[in-house]
Amino acid sequence: MNRLVVVSNRVALPGSGDAAAGGLAVGVLSALKETGGIWFGWSSDISDSAETKGSQKLSRDGVGYKTIDLTAEEYESYYKGFSNSILWPLFHLVLGFIHFDRAQFDAYRRVNDKFSQNLIGELEPDDLVWVHDYHLIPLAQHLRA
Repeated sequence: MNRLVVVSNRVALPGSGDAAAGGLAVGVLSALKETGGIWFGWSSDISDSAETKGSQKLSRDGVGYKTIDLTAEEYESYYKGFSNSILWPLFHLVLGFIHFDRAQFDAYRRVNDKFSQNLIGELEPDDLVWVHDYHLIPLAQHLRA
């Protein structure tokens, strides 16, 4: 069986106090435990530096976890900006809330590249990569490149 690598916008690390009790977390953890995979994503932390010094990597119950931090600018432009001002309203058919800003789109692309650059070294040739969130639509293209 191929190893599963799940990529989501946020990852609640075990023991972090951010209990992941939702349906996604329960299903993802079950699948990851079965395949011995990795759950990768944003730590929910904001870093003072563009470097991913706040990245964490740990393993628990046969599941690997790797997270990266976002800078304040990335959080504002990628997450609060493009993801929440364009993608969330679009995918929920609340079109009156859409506000496009080219700089936010550029930040969205940069953060997807950041995810890719931090994940690529963790991947093995036969991994099955599941990219879950709309925040990460360009990620597959970044990984293939």
